[in-house]
Amino acid sequence: MMQSTDSVIAEKVSNHIHDDLAFSILSKLPLKSLKRFSCVRKSWSCLFENSNFLNMYRNYFISSTYEEDGPCLLLQQTLPYLPNLHVLYLLFGERFENKVKLNWPPPFQEDNIAIHILGPVINGIVCLYQGREPVVILWNPATEEYKVLPPSPTESPVLYEEVYYYVHGFGYDHVRDDYKVIRYVSYSLDVPDDFEGDIDGEPIKLSRDNMWEIYNLRSNSWRKLDLDLPRAHHGWVGVYVYMKGVCHWYQDEFEHKGYLVSFDISNEVFCTTPLPLYMNDSFDSVFLLRYLMVLNDHVALISNYVEMTTFHISILGELGVKESWTKLFVIGPLPCIEHPIGEGKNGDLFFKRKDGELVRFNLSTQVIDELGLKGEFGCCQIVNYKESSLPIGQINDRLCLCQ
Repeated sequence: MMQSTDSVIAEKVSNHIHDDLAFSILSKLPLKSLKRFSCVRKSWSCLFENSNFLNMYRNYFISSTYEEDGPCLLLQQTLPYLPNLHVLYLLFGERFENKVKLNWPPPFQEDNIAIHILGPVINGIVCLYQGREPVVILWNPATEEYKVLPPSPTESPVLYEEVYYYVHGFGYDHVRDDYKVIRYVSYSLDVPDDFEGDIDGEPIKLSRDNMWEIYNLRSNSWRKLDLDLPRAHHGWVGVYVYMKGVCHWYQDEFEHKGYLVSFDISNEVFCTTPLPLYMNDSFDSVFLLRYLMVLNDHVALISNYVEMTTFHISILGELGVKESWTKLFVIGPLPCIEHPIGEGKNGDLFFKRKDGELVRFNLSTQVIDELGLKGEFGCCQIVNYKESSLPIGQINDRLCLCQ
């Protein structure tokens, strides 16, 4: 059967597109689209094994994130004799050489122990929390406006019960123009050894069931989430990230077979994505630490193979699809680097060195710059900050305006 003229021409054109041109076009596609187009031609099915294409994709990936240098918020742990005392700085300048110390909002000024920033700064608003305590604050450093989130029904006391709060996400619901905070509530009984029963003589055996709850700024209230979400088992920097209406965190399972948990702030549904593994060594001989970041509007996973002092950076193309993880960068070996503390613009990553010094590593130049600051493990972080004069939200009796 004779082929039509149009199909013959199309076949000739497709067979004569030079690889350099094809690679240039493909390197600018979103990762999700690129993965789907890999079935078009056999040579496209293993693009990321081609060093030329990989270099083109990396360069475009970094250059497309270019923005003018802006300030960052630095959460720093200082004073060796008070290791949990946190100090906040605003960093700015081409090399972040300028810094201005910021005062915490009033609720934390007298108790600035173990304060953390949750997720990104959204519309100039910072979400602050204190470890496993119930206090959560939304704060705009530019206007000095802050809001202490109200108590939830879970905070009502029960005899001999301990309650711990694990904040997992802060995000913006674009559908309802609302801000939300999600957290896991854990209950346990702490009954004295010599206590035999309750007031009626019955033994105390059970506590309340652990649960998830979510806060809505518009209603200024917490409510229970009827979801069985996997929770994160670590609280250090790099466990929780937020991007485009979705809060992400990871959960590690036995033998590092962990997965990414992604919670949609607007629809209040979630999905999981298995995390990738790239090492062939047995797990007994490999000490692996993981960190999440957001790079160029992609969820990025940094796998730190500690003994080898290398950091493997992978980006996720499609939620729920393990095969869409793509390893773009391998940093190292860098024996002086301990762990990442945040991401910046223009291919910048921030790390803490083993001597406590904070440094900036650029993915494009591979250059390491010192910031002239020191920090401590798990409590030191850098987040991107863009000043905004927008109010936090509804003005009500619980809203405080700092003078």
